[in-house]
Amino acid sequence: MQTRSIPFHRRPARLGMLVLCAALAACAAPGVQSGKSGPGAEAAQTPARQAVLRRDLAPGLYELVVAGGDVFVASAGASFKADEGGAIYRLDPDTLETKVVIQTERKPYGLAYDARTDTLYAGNTLNGSVQAIDLKAGKAANYRLGQAKAKGGFEHVRQIVLDEARGRMFVTNPDTAGKVWIVDLKRGALLHTLSGLRKWPAGAAYDPAANRLYVGQGGDYGVSVIDPDGGKILRRFALDGAEPFLVNVALDGTGARLFGADANSGRLVVFDTATGRVLAAVPVGESALDVLYNPVRDEIYVSNRGASRAHPMGTGAITVIDGTTYAVKARHDLPAHPNSLALSADGQVLFATIKGPHDDKHPAHRADGLESVVRIDLRG
Repeated sequence: MQTRSIPFHRRPARLGMLVLCAALAACAAPGVQSGKSGPGAEAAQTPARQAVLRRDLAPGLYELVVAGGDVFVASAGASFKADEGGAIYRLDPDTLETKVVIQTERKPYGLAYDARTDTLYAGNTLNGSVQAIDLKAGKAANYRLGQAKAKGGFEHVRQIVLDEARGRMFVTNPDTAGKVWIVDLKRGALLHTLSGLRKWPAGAAYDPAANRLYVGQGGDYGVSVIDPDGGKILRRFALDGAEPFLVNVALDGTGARLFGADANSGRLVVFDTATGRVLAAVPVGESALDVLYNPVRDEIYVSNRGASRAHPMGTGAITVIDGTTYAVKARHDLPAHPNSLALSADGQVLFATIKGPHDDKHPAHRADGLESVVRIDLRG
């Protein structure tokens, strides 16, 4: 098998890259107060459990992950300038208070965490690269994947999925004729570049037991099934009706079912991974975005933005769906636009980022650009 080395740059952490606060108290950050004092301070440090807790954090929030018990949130900032940096916020999972701020020299959008190496991977979408952050050593390394475009800029990266056991990273490129990159993290080598996936390969999910990568996309097919060892597309799952766009996908606990968030139809689509047959389609609302399966509670969570070009003033929600019957169990309305989802290790708490509207005529528009993180206790 032929491989090629990836431009890989390792460097010590930037000055201020890991901003550690005394006793891991709240850091001073946009929209965040430092540690509290005075009457009521003790109560503020041990708040009563709330079913839904929401906190304004920073502009340009995107993906989040739970790692080491804490919640990491990517903030790309208010602009879309590729030459500007961003930040990753490390939050307390109970209070959502800031514990650490990681300043990044490139804007982070996607996030993934490798528990075996205690490494956080951040997708620098606009720069076509992935940054690996060693959380213990406070050092960073960059993997250049996207090639330079003739009109400027780079091929974008989007979803990062890790195969921890084999030391591999899968990264999607959601272009009109998109790609998937498969990287050997141990050697810093690019194993495969899969092209020919057609439109918008965006979301991805990996089944380590079957060694299969599922990529959600748009166009004629909703899902491409990939053999990561051979770097080949094995089959595709089709969807009837209007052109789908499975922007994010997730597997159940056994790999028998694949769940897809279809942004174009506003529904959850459930596939049988053995046959590609559609088992169910559940309406969740306009512009479905992220999807997670929770094996602890046998529940599926789907975020939808609730707005589109046709309906720019809408707001979205997170829908809770029974993992066996596909009945809707609950709906959390969370204006303006729920985005990415993550689960606590025990499966009892759901975290989400909430995007703000860009249109200043939207009722939820904020001049300061701050966006939010939400903590939902699934036990009610």
